[in-house]
Amino acid sequence: MTERTEVLHSTSVSICAEAALRWIGCALLALGIAVCATTFGGWVWLNAYGCGTGCNDFRLRWEDTEALAVFIPPFVAGTILALAGAGTIFFNRSK
Repeated sequence: MTERTEVLHSTSVSICAEAALRWIGCALLALGIAVCATTFGGWVWLNAYGCGTGCNDFRLRWEDTEALAVFIPPFVAGTILALAGAGTIFFNRSK
């Protein structure tokens, strides 16, 4: 290969790797947001279901440590996934 061909080949490989990392970053970000949204939706559903149908003062029960022990770990995992995705997108963007 000539020098010009080698430069073009290395540039195209770099662009493909950057696109793949950007796609992975977007997937991680979307997955993290989905996990956080689902976890929060489950938390709200649990509190609404626990309230029953005749409840006038619906609120999120933050003092329920047993439920929080179930809902906090997936929320933290979703946050970590979203941050990893955002970091991948940010650090692998075009210069």
